Amino acid sequence: MELLSTGIERLDSAIGGGFIEDSIFLVIYDTYSYGWALGVKILENRIKEGDFGIIINNSMPVTPLSMELKGIDFDLYSYGEKGDLGIIEVFGSFYGIDYDIPYVYTTRGVDISTYLPKFTELYRKMLKKIGNDRRVTGVNVTLEGLAFLLGEKNMIKILQRNLAEKEKARLTENRKRPLNIFLLNRDRVSKEFVSWISLYSQYIVEFRSTLSASEEMFVRKSPLPDFEPRRYEFRIKRGKIMIRQLSQEVSEGRKQI
Repeated sequence: MELLSTGIERLDSAIGGGFIEDSIFLVIYDTYSYGWALGVKILENRIKEGDFGIIINNSMPVTPLSMELKGIDFDLYSYGEKGDLGIIEVFGSFYGIDYDIPYVYTTRGVDISTYLPKFTELYRKMLKKIGNDRRVTGVNVTLEGLAFLLGEKNMIKILQRNLAEKEKARLTENRKRPLNIFLLNRDRVSKEFVSWISLYSQYIVEFRSTLSASEEMFVRKSPLPDFEPRRYEFRIKRGKIMIRQLSQEVSEGRKQI
């Protein structure tokens, strides 16, 4: 079985060796956490490996999204202009924002009932441009943003239908299968929602912010036999990600604080 690298050696080791294609990598974090940056860095690393990157933007307009990503040294405009990135602009589609940018995809008349077919139409349109020889790595920014637009229960039903469509595509299409990264702020959704999303995710990494500059990172789930749940220290420094494994003693000490 071929494993695909996240581009972060310590993370590859933490999840048991790397990505299985067509898997879902779920990043769970809290309000003050920079854990979401891990998903974006994986996207950037996969682009550098030759993948086509897709940002499914559910939470804010493109301009503030680009500002947020600039803080971790990710220039979405640069990658888009180079032909390495496309943006499916769900937020803009809901609120009628049109962008004169060729790599930003929007649609009109989207609501709960039309979301999935219109999203699929935009996704297929993008795939036609990049061809079958290039793998797609997509980041959903963010799941709670889409849950707010659609409602949590509707969101789960749509996700289930989308998983069914992906399974059909896996059985009938001859193309490289994608890597899927979900970003989820647990403070904005119910525990039930987190539980459903966790069920459908093959990999789960969870973050807890602290009063210090670093955070605790918990690798919760992986389908690989070499995986072992562990705790790590995570921090962002000058736009770069730093991950260090914590001993059990250090982790327990922080827990008591």
